[in-house]
Amino acid sequence: MQMPVEDLSKKILSKQIDKQDAMRLFQSLDKESQQRVLAIVRRAEGIAPAPDGKGAARALQALDQRELGDEHRAWIAALVEKYDRFVPKSKANVLEHQLHFVDQRRAFHLIKDLKKLHFQITYTRAEGAYVHDVDGNRYIDISGDMGVNLFGHRAPFLIKAIKHSLDQGIPLVGYSDMIFRACQLFCEITGHERTLFTQSGTEAVMFAVRIARAATGRKKIVLFDGSYHGLSDAVAATRDLAGNSFPLAPGILQEFAEQIIVLDYGDMASLDVIEQCAAEIATVLVEPVQSRHPYKKPVEFLKALRQLTIEKDIPLIFDEMITGFRVGPQGAQGLFGIQADMATYGKIPGGGLPTGVIAGAAKYLDLVDGGSWQFDDDSMPSAKRTGMAGTHSQNPLKIAAALAVLGEIKKRSAETAPDGTVTCFQDVLNRKTTALADVLNTFFREECLPVVIDTFGSLFRFRFVDSYWGVTEALFFILLRMEGVETNIQGNCFLTTAHSDEDIAAVIAGVKASMSNLKRSGFFREPDQEPPTQDSAALPDTTAFAPSPSGRASPGKDIERLKALLNADLALAEELSLTDELGSLK
Repeated sequence: MQMPVEDLSKKILSKQIDKQDAMRLFQSLDKESQQRVLAIVRRAEGIAPAPDGKGAARALQALDQRELGDEHRAWIAALVEKYDRFVPKSKANVLEHQLHFVDQRRAFHLIKDLKKLHFQITYTRAEGAYVHDVDGNRYIDISGDMGVNLFGHRAPFLIKAIKHSLDQGIPLVGYSDMIFRACQLFCEITGHERTLFTQSGTEAVMFAVRIARAATGRKKIVLFDGSYHGLSDAVAATRDLAGNSFPLAPGILQEFAEQIIVLDYGDMASLDVIEQCAAEIATVLVEPVQSRHPYKKPVEFLKALRQLTIEKDIPLIFDEMITGFRVGPQGAQGLFGIQADMATYGKIPGGGLPTGVIAGAAKYLDLVDGGSWQFDDDSMPSAKRTGMAGTHSQNPLKIAAALAVLGEIKKRSAETAPDGTVTCFQDVLNRKTTALADVLNTFFREECLPVVIDTFGSLFRFRFVDSYWGVTEALFFILLRMEGVETNIQGNCFLTTAHSDEDIAAVIAGVKASMSNLKRSGFFREPDQEPPTQDSAALPDTTAFAPSPSGRASPGKDIERLKALLNADLALAEELSLTDELGSLK
């Protein structure tokens, strides 16, 4: 039975399915249903009715710094004066203390034309959904502490647990009842067998990779373009246009990068590379939903990857730093129905204190401590063990925080609604995030703005579809701050359980006001004109796509065929091409 047209269209537009699934489901529709999907996508992907009711109005394009004119620079100069009056003490703090204070994020996304606006705010306190700065401003905080914050600032249960641990004065050396309970609860919630605490998320990934290499005796690591796994040298590589791996930053050795294979995420051809190199691969490391590209949700690819790694005896590691505990108790693994051999966590479980976690199958975690053995028989720990250490791995303050957060997650995941049904608080939070995105995406389409909000769970991200961090995008976040909404310069935003409906409405109003200001001030322009595709002969056969020699579908041909179908439909309707708008499906 084919999927209803409305359901498929919504999944495509909301990026709930990846391009391979979209192509497969699209081809399963009859011709009339395909045309209806095309019409819905055409309307939604940035093409709004023209003022005269004929044809369509194309989405505007955001200005970048190369296109600034005198009027734009005058507008920016006026904004600088206004911003200086808005946060004068924060700006003065940066200038006064930059000699001794090193901040790795300070130059991030710096644009020369906006240098006078580019500085971090000095906070004085945070409570619930709000943060307050040194200049007396209060903001609705949607930064989510870069993914850490799930329950709002200074959650009472968390403050109580940390204070209690502080009063107990448990030393760093030795065990405590808290560490036993925290590990047991972590395994209970996530479904893994064993749990290991580390000092940070970066360290968790570094040790997980080391465990995989110890288990397999192999060197190579596979990760995917667009992912982020921390700053350990073990994973800090990218690739050039020829596909060669090279270090992510100066100071990282090329020899390390050469042990890393960087592949396209969601591309079935990547599985062929893994299959060919299986004898050298120690592990495949994957962000199941990339924090920088939350619209990518290639579930079928992940399932095929899981099957291949089982067949080739390659440990599969899911990096759930962002997704873990946010979309549901078992993270992306539970949502997608895919169990990794190991998973790395951080952020949420620490409750704001530095922490990382590795959880997984005993066959891998046993390589750290030798596994289980008894005291009154001849049993001994496994002789094959890898090394790890860390003074603060089991710091009692963070363990107390983790135990409190895990307990709160378990409790709230089993709360009952007035009608007696069991509700999961993450589901409620996820629906609120989707609703926020739906309202704003509708606004962006109606205003022909080239902006989309992508979501995954309670994570959402503003994406300017025709640029990457140009002057318009940077100005948007400054204006949003002046509207009383604080974000994260790294791009990811989050809702927490502390955000009320009124807070969410204020965020929506702030976004609309900021975008309207930029549009009114000339920071969005008419797009470059491109002739529409008129070759109706481009309509391909809609039978099942041809498999690759390996038996897997060819994703490049799939998406090209979907593009051709869309362009052919537009040609038949004598309307504009969807080439630009299809960028959101890539």
